[in-house]
Amino acid sequence: MFDRGISNQKFIDALKGWEHWKEISNDEDLYVGVRKEYINIYYQGCSLFRISYKEPHLIFETHYKYLVHPNVKKPLVLWKGERPAVEDRVKEILIHEFRLDLLKKSSCWYAEDEKVGVHSILKSNKNVVDVEIALSPNTDDEPEGEDQNPKVRRVADRIDFAAIQEKDGNACIVFFEAKRFHNGELRSQIFKPAVLEQIERYEAFIEIYRPNLEESYRKVCRNLFQLAPDRTHDLVKEVAVGRRQLNIDSHVRLVIFEFSADEDNGHDWKDHKKILCDYFQDRLLMKGKPYKFTRGISN
Repeated sequence: MFDRGISNQKFIDALKGWEHWKEISNDEDLYVGVRKEYINIYYQGCSLFRISYKEPHLIFETHYKYLVHPNVKKPLVLWKGERPAVEDRVKEILIHEFRLDLLKKSSCWYAEDEKVGVHSILKSNKNVVDVEIALSPNTDDEPEGEDQNPKVRRVADRIDFAAIQEKDGNACIVFFEAKRFHNGELRSQIFKPAVLEQIERYEAFIEIYRPNLEESYRKVCRNLFQLAPDRTHDLVKEVAVGRRQLNIDSHVRLVIFEFSADEDNGHDWKDHKKILCDYFQDRLLMKGKPYKFTRGISN
């Protein structure tokens, strides 16, 4: 089952009235992930905030690892007997006020290289409507806690992002899986590469839950238009006010980046690339650097 969107208008109104919401919604480094009656605020694949609502209060949560102050001058903590003397330095070690700049800087330690590249792609495409999307019936968008090893990615859990595009006069949600060129999931010496099995699972899920996806993203468009109208793509606005129908494209795009021309033309890569080209055809999107990567995403 796929279900997302905020149906409680009091939640929307409370969030818009929060003193820091404008700072968040105007920050082009941050992405709003609308979930089922809660919101995640992402930076380079890291969820800085989980925001929910229990009348009459907004509830804000941040993983403790992002609260370590990035500018601690003395990282070594003394021990007093059998206990570290952390209490004496809490204000120095932890972020203890609302500072987006510090939270973003602290989270950078946990942003894997691939997610940093994806972040660069997102910034170039204003039609992105969702990130870090669970496309599996057995996973949540935001499980209790997070991976203890930040460099280990839950491959089967989440697809990187979704964008809204115009197709045949309607608005269409298209999903994208992004990988760096040297990601081993793009290659296989015996069987088909792992990325194909991953994409096939995603596409099967999309086909099964298409009605839920369509209804969910109609709600997401309305929520985004209400919460961040200045950053909302025109197609999102038209879906939000009912001027466009919304469809789901079940064919996932594969985005590959961070490679040189020599690597792309290399003998070792040729056979692997052919397998990917045969499967994805024009849905295989490649660019050496993630900066200004827009082809097939926003144009």
